Amino acid sequence: MFNLFNKGRFAAFLALVSLNTMNFSLMAWEGYEQPSSSCEQPFYSCEQPSYSCKQASCNRLYIGAFGGGIYSNTNKVTQYGTVFLSELTSIGPLSVIAAGHLNETSSGFGGAQIGYEWSKPVYSGWSLATAGELEVFFFKQKKEGHLINHTVIGLPERDFFDTFHMSSNVLLANVVFAINNDCLFGFSPYVGGGIGAARVSLHQADSLQLEPLEAGINHFNSNRNDSAWTFAAQAKVGLRYNFCQMFHIFAEYRYLYIDAANYIFGATNYTTHAPTSPWNVKVKNVSYNAWAIGLQFDL
Repeated sequence: MFNLFNKGRFAAFLALVSLNTMNFSLMAWEGYEQPSSSCEQPFYSCEQPSYSCKQASCNRLYIGAFGGGIYSNTNKVTQYGTVFLSELTSIGPLSVIAAGHLNETSSGFGGAQIGYEWSKPVYSGWSLATAGELEVFFFKQKKEGHLINHTVIGLPERDFFDTFHMSSNVLLANVVFAINNDCLFGFSPYVGGGIGAARVSLHQADSLQLEPLEAGINHFNSNRNDSAWTFAAQAKVGLRYNFCQMFHIFAEYRYLYIDAANYIFGATNYTTHAPTSPWNVKVKNVSYNAWAIGLQFDL
């Protein structure tokens, strides 16, 4: 009888089983047919595909983050209010309509996006990718400007110097068009645009009268903060690069438009100053130029 528990025989038995198993595995592997690629990418594979000037029709869901520098042009600002002089002079209530321009500013900005891209072959290995995406981004700037009141009758001209700490939160829905082809070695140029809304907040507002000088008087002192929602739109153009299959790095230029908005600040409230009405400040539309770099990840 075969003694399976004999060490020598048992080792020989295991070796025989192992050889048969390996032989069976090799035969199965040789007969295995690899499936054709249908836009399925290996997870976290950094092997670059061979470039044969053929582009598959691939769709992707992605998230991304980006940041860069943003620069604004000058924009008009107007300040409205009434100074109640009836108790001090015979002129009566004084209407103030002071107008000027806020300065150019620059700052950093950052944001995030989520989108879905459809890709469709269009001609001889080229494909056009169309994406719909949602973006949100943020930036802060300090805006300053000189305002002059030309409506004073019988009194010297009033000149103001206004300062606002501006925080802008922008939410946009975009459409983006990209061109893909393996002959571009992983690079894809794209253009896009979007519309949405911006919530612009003005904090720590100051309105100092320079002519005639009223030292230490902030005409917004009783309430220095206000916020408003307004229309926003943008256009962008850029270049992205696909690496490690799941990642895209991109660099782009953006033009951002934010529409005019109205803000209400508090009345001037000092024992040494004539009382006023609350102040209405209208900030005209402003244009921004921005440069950004970012990273997208395919889900």
